[in-house]
Amino acid sequence: MYLPTQSMPVDRSLRSITRSPAAWDEARVTAQARVCTPCVQVGGGRWCVNLPIFGRRCLNVPNVGRWKFCCRSKWTPPFVSCGLSRC
Repeated sequence: MYLPTQSMPVDRSLRSITRSPAAWDEARVTAQARVCTPCVQVGGGRWCVNLPIFGRRCLNVPNVGRWKFCCRSKWTPPFVSCGLSRC
């Protein structure tokens, strides 16, 4: 008994559609965009405000450390995730 030979080559696009679910997970793990602000020192100084009736009022703000704000893209909703983190 002979099997017929395949007369047409299989298109690569069809092969990629029928790939396994694990292959789809590999495609999802690609690099995502990430944008961060530079690290900023928060606190650690004297802040003053001019109030109309009370005049100039100042207070000492304690040092809270260096922080940055970052946003990154995601494949699932919400497609952009942002957060604050220490440097």
